[in-house]
Amino acid sequence: MVSYLLLQGRDLALRLRRSVFGRPLARHVTALTAANGVKASLSFVQGILVARWLGPELYGVAALVMSVPSLVYMFFDTRSSEASIKYLSEFHVRGERSRAAAMCLLGYSVDLATAVVVLLFVAAIAPWASQAVVHRPELAWLLILYAAAFLFRSLQNTSYAILAVHRHFPTIAVMGMAFTVARVILVLGLVVAGWGVYGVVIGNALAMVLRGVVYAAVAWPLMRRSWGGVGLRGAWRLLRGRRREIMSFLAFNDISALLGIIPKQFDIVLLGYLADSTSVGIYKLGKRMGSVIVYVVNPLQSVVYPSLSANVVYAGRHALRQKIRAYTYKLGVPVFVACILAASVVGPLIEFAVGTAYAESVLVAQVLFIAYAAWCLFFWLRPVYMAKGMTKQWAMGFLYYSSAFMIVSLVLSPFWGPVGVAIAHLVVMWTFHIGMSAWFYASV
Repeated sequence: MVSYLLLQGRDLALRLRRSVFGRPLARHVTALTAANGVKASLSFVQGILVARWLGPELYGVAALVMSVPSLVYMFFDTRSSEASIKYLSEFHVRGERSRAAAMCLLGYSVDLATAVVVLLFVAAIAPWASQAVVHRPELAWLLILYAAAFLFRSLQNTSYAILAVHRHFPTIAVMGMAFTVARVILVLGLVVAGWGVYGVVIGNALAMVLRGVVYAAVAWPLMRRSWGGVGLRGAWRLLRGRRREIMSFLAFNDISALLGIIPKQFDIVLLGYLADSTSVGIYKLGKRMGSVIVYVVNPLQSVVYPSLSANVVYAGRHALRQKIRAYTYKLGVPVFVACILAASVVGPLIEFAVGTAYAESVLVAQVLFIAYAAWCLFFWLRPVYMAKGMTKQWAMGFLYYSSAFMIVSLVLSPFWGPVGVAIAHLVVMWTFHIGMSAWFYASV
């Protein structure tokens, strides 16, 4: 069976190479995927070494310290980069330079305001969260420190949108690898130096600061050359006639992001609250292994989204369905097969890397790989919803996703712990992607 799947995967890969090799889409996806392969490998090494050095309990503590501020950030995050890409692509194609510059300034302003709110909120809840969730009251200051790094992270979203609209994906790929190398060196260096949990959190925070600053330094000159500059008051005036549409996009995207914190961060916090830090450590390692698929799917979505945003609004129903069908068969199916194959080999890999202390992480990772296979097959789903401006429909779909995941997790986790939460991901993710795909086809 495994040999048959391998042959099918190789055949699909060859067909993909013959059909799209040499095109900009293929080159950009290849660059981002290769970079993500390096990032995934380095992140894997970092995760394995830190998990081995700290042990399940302290590894879980570090995960909880970073998860609480991340959860708050996701609560307030508007995902402004998606709005920036959509409208910057449109303004750039139409030659509306001033509006493009105004959209950039709006994106930076929204993200900075979000980061400030996150820092203030985390500072307010840190004493409670450090005791009730992390179970380490003395680490309250560490939660606040990690939240402060989001001030610099706020520079990344709009900067990324500027680079994506200009199709500078090779630059994004190189920077991504460099940031990952820097993060791994910082985290491992601090842990080896004896900083333990503090080293993991501070290393990740410093890497976040570096990422935001460098992204802004690269994107800002490109923005000035392409679209010029504009003041904050002038930016709001220049967007007249589109302001309601843009704010509606941001609002519904904010709702989606708000709902998205449940499947993305609620799982770890839930285990920390209902179980203990050891269970969190076991689940965290399994999730880290399963989520390597992010490094494959994200490049596909990143490259496809700006292109769709520039022309999908004007595409006819038949043309749009043909494009989606091509994306599914040429890109989605090969990645789907690879994801299923990964589930069969992750067990020996975890046991070899970290030993029997994380044995339960094997089943968690296998279940999550099968869950993420739905994301692989329907990778085009979110980009096409965003490109068509169907943020309200996407938010409604995410309301089901988040509600269902929370209910299933609460039912299964008391009995099966980390594995129960992984099964909740599996059930809800497949149902969500199939349902949203059917809804989209019925709407266009």
